[in-house]
Amino acid sequence: MKILFIGKKASGKSTLLYSLFKNYRCGGIVCLPVFKNGKEIGKDAVNLMNNERRRFCRIKEEADFKGIKVGRYLIDPKGIKFCIDALNEAMEKSDLIIFDEFGKLEMEGRGLYEVAEKIIEGDKNAIIVLREELEKEFMKKFPHEFKKIYIGKG
Repeated sequence: MKILFIGKKASGKSTLLYSLFKNYRCGGIVCLPVFKNGKEIGKDAVNLMNNERRRFCRIKEEADFKGIKVGRYLIDPKGIKFCIDALNEAMEKSDLIIFDEFGKLEMEGRGLYEVAEKIIEGDKNAIIVLREELEKEFMKKFPHEFKKIYIGKG
C-alpha cells in the first residue's frame, strides 16, 4: 500500500510522522525542523532505522556550506546523500518506508527523485509526504492508486 501524507507547509506533517514512527520498526527518513532563537532555520533528516540525524537544509542566511538553492533554502548535498543511503537501506531491510518529503526538487527530477521513484514504483509499503500544492502535479507524474491522508485540512 502506498499512502500520500498531504498538507500545507508547516502543518506538522513531518513532526506527526516522526511521533508515530520513531519507535516503530520501519525505515526511511523524516525531515524535522531546526530552530535558533525560536525561529526555524532549516531541517535535519532523521534515518528512522537508527535515529541518526544529519543536516538537510538551512535558510540561506544560516547556511555555512555550498548547496542547491530551493526557494529561501540551501539543501546540503551531504544531506541528500545521507537521505538516499537511508532510503536505499530501508528498501532492503524494511517492510514500511517513510519518505519525507517529495518536494519541488524532486518534481524537477533532482534531489531524491531517483530513490523516490523506486519506492513509489516498488512493491514495499510506503508513506510519501507531499505538500498540498504539489498534489496535482505529483498525481500526473505518478498516476497510481494512493490512499491519501490530509493534514490540517478543514
